[in-house]
Amino acid sequence: MTTNVDTLNVMPLDLDTFAGSERFMAGTRLGAAFGRGIKAYLAANYPDAIEHFKTALIAAYVEGDEKSQIYDRERAIIYLYIGNACAFQDDWPTAQREYLESVQTDPQLAEAHYNLGVAFGAMRQIDRAIGAFKEALEHNNGLYEAHFALGRAYQMLDDAGRAYIHFTSARELRPYAGEPLYYMGLMHQAHGAHELAQRCFAEALRVEPTFISPSVGPDEVLVSKSEQEVANWYYRLSDDLKAQGYDEDAKRIYEALLKWRPTEHRARYLLGNLLARARRWELALQEYGRIPPQDRYYVDARLRISAILRFQGKHREAYNHLYSTAKLRPNDGQVFLQMGKLLYDLEKHHAAMRAFERAVQLLPKDPNAYYLLGFMYTVLGHESWALAAWRKAVELAPHAHSLRYDLGYMYTRRRRYDLASREFSHVLMHWPDDIETTFMLGTCYKEMLEPAQAIPLFEKVLRRNPRHTQALYYLGACYLQVGNSSLGKAYLRRYEHLINQQEQLPQKGRAMARGGSR
Repeated sequence: MTTNVDTLNVMPLDLDTFAGSERFMAGTRLGAAFGRGIKAYLAANYPDAIEHFKTALIAAYVEGDEKSQIYDRERAIIYLYIGNACAFQDDWPTAQREYLESVQTDPQLAEAHYNLGVAFGAMRQIDRAIGAFKEALEHNNGLYEAHFALGRAYQMLDDAGRAYIHFTSARELRPYAGEPLYYMGLMHQAHGAHELAQRCFAEALRVEPTFISPSVGPDEVLVSKSEQEVANWYYRLSDDLKAQGYDEDAKRIYEALLKWRPTEHRARYLLGNLLARARRWELALQEYGRIPPQDRYYVDARLRISAILRFQGKHREAYNHLYSTAKLRPNDGQVFLQMGKLLYDLEKHHAAMRAFERAVQLLPKDPNAYYLLGFMYTVLGHESWALAAWRKAVELAPHAHSLRYDLGYMYTRRRRYDLASREFSHVLMHWPDDIETTFMLGTCYKEMLEPAQAIPLFEKVLRRNPRHTQALYYLGACYLQVGNSSLGKAYLRRYEHLINQQEQLPQKGRAMARGGSR
């Protein structure tokens, strides 16, 4: 069984067209020609129908009385019927031209776009067919036929996720139609997922007992694939659905896979992730908890359990989970990294430091581990150790600009302005509008007695925040250093004026007026 069948196997749509247009249906050449065309069309006498419809179109142009006037929608529908008459004779190129006339005459006619897609599909132009079906849905998202046809088109392209989505949409529009379920079954069967396929075939007969398969039946020769190939199909389909935002459908696919193979713990882990993303915490915890210690996803699952418990404020319980995991996996650095975070939350700072130290031993290439260790060293007052840890983190992640800022700030605390300026300059190359980094670099130049380089930086800060008092003070001092006393004194007077204003503000207001901190 293969999904790459020759055609889309979908049919053009007819319309209940001229209700309300009886005004031109009697006593005119147009009305007579159209009436004869409909009779011939319903009798499957398509050549005569085409001639009569064409006569009707000509009459609409030739006859000038009011009764012979037709709207664009009506003219577009006549083109659509001519296209259908050609299609039923397998003259798809001519049908395509007529459908194009229809959509050009009335671009809002969803059925004409759909029929154009059918013509493209019959001529093996699947990409153009998809475009036409999508256009039909733009004008009528409730058009069952367009959703079903898109499912078939994506099935032909082996795009399982989009096919599944449109077959599902078709089912929602017509709950008692067996055809979408049948083709979903064929899609599963083609990839060896026979249990899932049989469920679709059975459901198709349940909702539509008289359904007859349009091509081959589900009892034909089955595809033989290894269990791993079949499992990969489930994963691929779920990934496609998740990528397009259909998490609930992906969840059902994981559940079907787990029903077939309960030991497929990768699926259990991914299902837990979906549930956690939907904030269905208890269900997620249950799925993660079913993954046994010997499985490769065990540690990842335990880390997720800990993260959920930490989010719920259950820090002690989260730590206990990690501690028991660490006893089973004493060489997993991620476990110790997360233990360190929890110990910090529990205000056990020395224990957190030891956990981070163990983490960097096990994860020597992880910049985040070194960063957290450095942070913990600063909390405990070991600034020189923190500098060493952060230098290593920057070495491992040279593009971690926020880390470079923290490293530069630490250098300024130790009055190593030359090293700090190097880090701040690097940050500004990538974040040129970051005001606090600009201010810190200006401060470094001021302290290194390079006021000419500091002045434009402080001016840039004040353009963005004219009430940044520290920048005002340093800018005034720098202008005095370069000999421009008038500007220097002006900025210092402005600084004093702002300080006097701040003394009359509430405490919170004064902090904001000072420019704030990063």
